[in-house]
Amino acid sequence: MPLISVSQLAVNRGELEVFSALNLEVAEKARIGLVGPNGGGKTTLLRVLVGEHEPDAGSVSRARGMRVGYVSQIQAPATKGSLRDDVLTAFND
Repeated sequence: MPLISVSQLAVNRGELEVFSALNLEVAEKARIGLVGPNGGGKTTLLRVLVGEHEPDAGSVSRARGMRVGYVSQIQAPATKGSLRDDVLTAFND
């Protein structure tokens, strides 16, 4: 079973279609990269995957017990430590 499964996901911003008909599966131990132009929907997709933003269509399924963390690219560093320390703050809750 995949850790995350996305089916027919769509997000719109008014008249702008950010993405549509997006299907994705992330397998256990997969290493993935999310690459695209500025304004291409990368951050929007991550916000949907963590549940911070609701899609206009489609569904996101997570494996039982799965937690997804997200550290905003805009926020100030959360710790005085390393980048790893800062990223781990996504799971503080």
